[in-house]
This record gives sequence, structure tokens and C-alpha cells, in this order.
Amino acid sequence: MAFLKILANVGLLFTVVTTLPIDGDSGNNSIATINYRLPDNVVPVHYNIELIPYIVENNFTFDGKSYITIEICRATRDLSLHMLDLMINETATSLVDSDTVIYTPIAHNYDNETEILTLPFDDELSIGIYNLTIQYVGILNNDLYGFFRTSYVNENGNKVWLAASHFEPTWARRAFPCWDEPALKATFNISIKHHRNYTAVSNMPILDQSDDEDDTMWTHFDTTPLMSTYLVAFVVSDYVQIPNEDKTLNMWCRSALARHSKFAQEIALKAREILTRYTNTTVKVPKMDHLAVPQLTAGAMENWGLIIYNENNFAYNEKKDTRHQKMRVAITAAHEMAHQWFGNVVSPRWWSHVWLNEGFASFFEEYVIDEIFKDWRIMDFFVIETQQSALQIDIARNMKPITFEVNQRKEINSLFSDSSYGKAPAILRMLQHIVTPDVFRNGIIKYLHKQ
Repeated sequence: MAFLKILANVGLLFTVVTTLPIDGDSGNNSIATINYRLPDNVVPVHYNIELIPYIVENNFTFDGKSYITIEICRATRDLSLHMLDLMINETATSLVDSDTVIYTPIAHNYDNETEILTLPFDDELSIGIYNLTIQYVGILNNDLYGFFRTSYVNENGNKVWLAASHFEPTWARRAFPCWDEPALKATFNISIKHHRNYTAVSNMPILDQSDDEDDTMWTHFDTTPLMSTYLVAFVVSDYVQIPNEDKTLNMWCRSALARHSKFAQEIALKAREILTRYTNTTVKVPKMDHLAVPQLTAGAMENWGLIIYNENNFAYNEKKDTRHQKMRVAITAAHEMAHQWFGNVVSPRWWSHVWLNEGFASFFEEYVIDEIFKDWRIMDFFVIETQQSALQIDIARNMKPITFEVNQRKEINSLFSDSSYGKAPAILRMLQHIVTPDVFRNGIIKYLHKQ
């Protein structure tokens, strides 16, 4: 009975799990002598990010300027933040306090191992709010991480380039200098300069647009909710938009795929309705774009307000495609919609607990699909395919627990494993059966409302 009483408060259980201390060593920290974490004396408050990607000109670079509002919580003589593969214009870096006093860093010290840029100052920086300006140039790489380029061949046989982002888990620093840890949430305003025959989309709706020289224009986006850096997203493309009736859930893809986006849109709309009803909470962003790129390292990415798919998990041709493809598209859309609550509204303080993100999303993808397609018997399939596979994998001697301490990128990447996507949802399903579905749901509602 005592055990059941503990489990009954599922909201408390989940809250405790997500706030475990991150300083302990569980024996998995392979490079314990190097500290890859940022100091806790400075936190970001708001980012204003301006980006100019050069994809029409085919030089595949981008100019960037970041205006970052920060709070210094303890007096310090230096600032540390993440950066990767960016060339800083050191003469343009400045820090301004609330009294408009300007501080200039005496150096730009970069650690290639930790990917941390440290800005030392002559004067001590007292507690308060400051505005940091950094100007830089980056590369639109072709390895599909950070701010990257990809292409497709259109109906006329011409190659068309586009620029897109993929930041999870630690690649936002490749697009703009930032405090690139999931607990260090801030709000964002994104502005992108692009050619007029291209469209820019981001997490939030367009705030305004203005023409610039040489057939270019600026697109400015509304302010985001408080969010982690890995959920920021933007795409510049010549895509077509397929909106729903009230334009709150839009599909974006190359024109040849437009007619095959309807099924994914239907699933996403139904998933939004089902999850809103189940969680008793609405999505925290005013629109939800679903956009397909020709290449992506993952099946899809749950960026808040702008879900980016690999085309293979987005398009369904009901006249030609198999039932397996239909299931893949449906499950992917449901999984990414579940992340809008589990991972976006509620995020882990550190990557050690990413299994909660992926476990909940995988659990609720099954729930959503089961609600939509009863004849698929997806929950029975879950037991056979996911749960039994997780048990089989778990017997391996080198299998890690679902929660373990990580420090550097290689260790963080290893967390996105069979444990997070298979074992974690199986544990949540087991918990649901122990406490009953009603108690489990009430715990989920508390869990979301406490954030």
C-alpha cells in the first residue's frame, strides 16, 4: 500500500526525476578532468538573432549578429558561452550594462575541446542585466548539423538549395553563440534576410517583413516562449505551404510532395486534439508548421512550432505506398506532436534525463495512434515489437541505464539510444498499469501544470 501511495502521485515522481542533481559521478564520465559545463554565474534572458544565409549565391556561408540579454548572478571578470565553427568579428564584441556603460573584452579565448568561448574583462562585472553583442560568420555545412544546406531536384530537373537547422542536442552553438544547455532557457527573436523568391519560417509566426536591396528582404518573427536552445529552428526555402482551415497547422514541402502531405497533416491535427484533451493543456505556440527536408540525420525533430521531417517520414501516397509507410508517417507525426508537450513545455535540466523526453513521446505516439486507428492494435504491437525488443537489448553487458551522467558530446549523443526510445516507454506503460490509467493521467496533468 505504501508503495502504491508513492506511485499515485505521479506528478511528484516525475518532478523528482527531472530535478536530480547533475554533479554526481555515476562512473560514466569518461573525461572527468575536463569540465564541459558552463559556469552558473551568468544566465541568458533573451536572444535577438539576425542571420543572412547565402544560398542563392552558392557560397554557402551565413552572416550572423546576436544581441543577447544576460543576467549576471554573481560578480565576475569573464563571460563563458558555447560556440562552434564560427568566426567572430572580435572588434564588434561589446557588453553594455543597464547604465549604458560599455565594456570591451580584452581577449576572445576559445577552447576547442569544450567548445566554450571565454570573454575576459579588465573590470569586474557586478550583478545585474547586461546586453552582449557578437558578430560572426558561419558555414552552411552539408553534414546536416547546426545551420546546414541541403538540396533537391525540381520538376524541371534543376537543383534547388535550401538552408535548414538541426540543433539537438548540442548544435545550436554552430549557428549562434549561446548558452547551449537545456536548463538555460530564454526567449528568442529571430530575423532572417533572404531572397524574395524564398520563404523563411521559424518557431513563431511572422511579425513583419521589409524589403532590402538586391531583391532581398528581412523576415522578422514574433518572440518565442521561454525555451531551450536546441528547440530553436529556422528554414529558408522555396517551399509551398499547405495550411489547415485556420492556418494554425501548416505543411511545408517542395511542390511535388504537396499532394502527399495530407495524411501527415490529418494525423497531426488529430494528435493535437487528442493530446490537448488528455493533458488538459494546449500547445504553447500559436502555430505549428510541419516541414519536410530532403535529408535529415533523424526521422524528424520536434522544434517548438516548427517540426522538421525527413521527407521519407512525411509523405504518403495512398495510391502507391505500403501500409508500412502509412504507419511510419503516422507514428512520426504523432511522436513529434507529443514532444510539443513532453520535451518542449517540460524539458530536462540536463541530458542525463532525456529518456523522459523520448520515453513520453514514444509512449504517447502509441496512445495517439491507438485512438485514431483502433484496428491497428498498436498497443498490442508495442508489447511485441518495442517492449520485448527492449528486454532483449537490456541483457547486454554493455547496456547503460536509462539515466546516467554525461559530460561531453559523444556521451550526450549516446543517450539517444534504444533505452530512451524502447525501454523508457515500456517503463511508463508499466507505471500506467500499476497505478491505473486514471491516476497516471492525473499525474501527467500535474506534471505539466507544475512547469
